[in-house]
Amino acid sequence: MDLSLYSLYNDFKSKKILLCYSGPISQTSVEGVGNTLRRNLEIEEAGNITSISVFSIFVEQVQNIINYSAESINHEEDMDNELRVGVIVIGKEENDNYFVYCGNKVYNRDIARITSLIKSIQQLNKDELKALYKERRRIEPDPGSKGAGLGLIEMGRRAAKPLGYSFEEIDGDYSFFSLKVEVGR
Repeated sequence: MDLSLYSLYNDFKSKKILLCYSGPISQTSVEGVGNTLRRNLEIEEAGNITSISVFSIFVEQVQNIINYSAESINHEEDMDNELRVGVIVIGKEENDNYFVYCGNKVYNRDIARITSLIKSIQQLNKDELKALYKERRRIEPDPGSKGAGLGLIEMGRRAAKPLGYSFEEIDGDYSFFSLKVEVGR
């Protein structure tokens, strides 16, 4: 493999990437990366409300990978500690807003459900999202869901712009799902 880390470093720097993690994700890695993120936001002087929002969205994005990524790594002798795989990138836009960008493999059969949920969130204002969040906390999650879409709703509440997302088809069974949340400064 011919990889220039210096080139990658410069690319990240020019794109204002504060943090990038790719690979298996566990609760332990979330804690370590989360601590690094908090420190980076302090150095950036992001402000308390912005830092809390970026960190909260980071946690929600990572939970989506842990709960829903179709790609996993496990050890035959320890099937209960399966690690889900994904990528998360945190940086700054040209307008100095922060972004939290996350991606992972999903089953193609889940695309319609994910798209429908995101589109419904995109159409709501902050007050409507707050009311929906409270309503969803009181009901049982849909089959196959682990949180009634609460994480996506919370990200929508904290976002400066509507949630951005895309699916890139990998093959007949899988696509790569990307979700971008921008946080105002």
